[in-house]
Amino acid sequence: MTLKKLITGFSTLSLLGCSTLLPAKSESPSELYKNKSDCIESPEFVTPKSGAYKYCIKPDGAIQKIDIYGVVTEEEGKLDALVENKIKKGGFSRTSVDSLSEFKIEGNELIEYRCKAKKVNKEIQCDGASERRTKGVRPKGYYLAKGLIEIEDKNWKESIKYFDDELDLKKNVEAYYYRAFSKLMLDDFKGVIKDADLALKIDSNYLKAFNVRSIAKFELKDFKGAISDLDRLTTLYEALTSKEIEQLEIEDTNETFDKFYFRRGLAKSETGDSEAAKADFIKEIDLNPLFGQAYFQKGLEQYWTNRDAACNDLLKGISLGARDTSDSFVNQKGNSESFLDELFDNEITLTKACKDSSAKKVDLNKQNYETENLIEKAYQLGLKYILLVPIFLVIIISIIIKYAGKNDSE
Repeated sequence: MTLKKLITGFSTLSLLGCSTLLPAKSESPSELYKNKSDCIESPEFVTPKSGAYKYCIKPDGAIQKIDIYGVVTEEEGKLDALVENKIKKGGFSRTSVDSLSEFKIEGNELIEYRCKAKKVNKEIQCDGASERRTKGVRPKGYYLAKGLIEIEDKNWKESIKYFDDELDLKKNVEAYYYRAFSKLMLDDFKGVIKDADLALKIDSNYLKAFNVRSIAKFELKDFKGAISDLDRLTTLYEALTSKEIEQLEIEDTNETFDKFYFRRGLAKSETGDSEAAKADFIKEIDLNPLFGQAYFQKGLEQYWTNRDAACNDLLKGISLGARDTSDSFVNQKGNSESFLDELFDNEITLTKACKDSSAKKVDLNKQNYETENLIEKAYQLGLKYILLVPIFLVIIISIIIKYAGKNDSE
C-alpha cells in the first residue's frame, strides 16, 4: 500500500478509559492529519517482526497506534502512568475496573505491563503478577533520522550519540558514514578512518566513505593514502549516470564532497609529484573554470619551471577569489638557494612578486613602444625630405669649390 493511501485512510480515535460520557478535548483536523502523517513516516516503535502497527508517543503520554490501512486508535494505558481499564458493555464503560495497565520504554522496546485488578480498602491494585508484553521495537533508521537532524543543526557530538544507538540496533553503512562525517567535523581524523573502514566492509563501493577517509588521511599527512582513496573515488564517480549522481543526495554544493581532482592534486603536490599535481589542477579547471584556487595551485606548481606562466595562473586565481597560500609555499623553500631569494630579502609574497614583475613588463613594453615609435617617425621624416638632400649637397659642394678657387688665385 502506498504512503498516499495510508495518509488518506479513514482515521478514528477511540476514547478508551474515559470515565464520563462527555467528549474529551479533541485536536483540530489539521493537527490530527499532521500527527498521523508524522507517525506514519517516522514511527517511534513498530510491532516486532511483523511491523503490523506503528506506535508514536503523544505529549500527554498516550500511545497512538496506526495499522497498515492508516486507521488510528489509542492504546489503553499511558506511558509511565498506571491506567484503570474499566469494563465495557454495549459501548459504555461501567464503574468497575477490569484491569490496570502501564507502558514503559525499556531500552529500544515499548513494553506494556497489564494485570487483573482488585479492590483493596477502596484502592485498586493488581491481583497477582503483571504480564509483560513487548508492544513495539525501534524501527531501523529511527536513531539515524534523529542523528541527521542534529547534523543539520551542527550538533556533532549529539549526532554521534544517535548514530551509536542506531548501530546498536543494526550495523548499516549510512550510520557508519554519518558518524564518520560528524567526527570529521570534530577533527577526530582517526575516528573518521575507523568508521569509514567499517562502512567499506559493508559496501566496498561506498563513495562517501572513500571521500571522508581521503580527507582524514590528508589531514594526518598520509598523502599516498589520500591519493589512493581519491583514485578509487574518481573511478567510481566517473562511472555513475547523472541519475545515480542525483541519488547520492549530496547537499554537500557540499564542501566536503566536491573538487576531487583539486584535492588529489594537493596530495600529489605534497608527495613532490608536481607534474601529476598540475595535471589534476588542469582537470579541475576543465570541470570548474571559475574555481580560482585551482588556477592558483597550478601556478605554484610551475613557478620553478615557468615563472611567466605561473604568474599568469596565480594572478588569475586571485582575480577569481582564490586564497593566497603563497606564504606557506615560500616558507617551505626558505632555506633553498634559488631565484626566490629576493622574496625573503624584501619580505614580500609570491603574488606581490608576480604583480611587480607584471608591472615591470608593462613599463618595459611601454619604453620599447616609445623607442620604436620614435624611430619610425624619424624614418618617415627622412623619406619625406629625401629629395632635398641632393640639393643641399650640391649647394654645399659649390660653396666649398668657390672658396677653394678663391684661395688658390690669391
